[in-house]
Amino acid sequence: MTYNSTNIDGLTLTTEGPKPKFTHVKHDNRSGSGAFERINEYGILNISFDAYFSQATYHDLIAFYSWARQGKSFSFAVDSADVANTTLDGAAAAAQKVVPLTATTGIAVGDDLLLRADGDDEYEVIEVASISTGVSVTAVSNLKFTYASGDVCRHLDYYPSLISSRVDFDPKRTGVINPSSSFYYRDNFEFEESP
Repeated sequence: MTYNSTNIDGLTLTTEGPKPKFTHVKHDNRSGSGAFERINEYGILNISFDAYFSQATYHDLIAFYSWARQGKSFSFAVDSADVANTTLDGAAAAAQKVVPLTATTGIAVGDDLLLRADGDDEYEVIEVASISTGVSVTAVSNLKFTYASGDVCRHLDYYPSLISSRVDFDPKRTGVINPSSSFYYRDNFEFEESP
């Protein structure tokens, strides 16, 4: 997790790992005069996970939550080595495998990447079969949707711009790792992709 140019690396996710949820929120408003309005919010990404952490990380997280509860954005990666976040530099048609990218730095064969259409609610996950360095990646399977230049491509478990869904920080003290160490804690983290 990175906020305000500060890294927090001491989170150990439980075996369940991150739980991303793509949602669609619908708001129906009816005025006193009977006018009806429907507001749809598509492609909202919520992520939650449980994690254990040490007392030192607990202290770091206190500072993090003082930042995050103000609505300021931050990034989170399940694996700090998987933080590729780039865009397409050309079209990628459905039913084919090649995805042209502005950069391939940090992407490896076997990686899972999220492709997401800009301003649309179409997205999918691809597994990388091969890489043409600096030019494109080739997916294991054909694309399901068509993408345009400027659309998002990033590691599946990298979230470059999040805001906290919680404003409180109330971890539970769960025990000691060994008799000579300090207590460790567990908490549930809930984030939402920043608009």
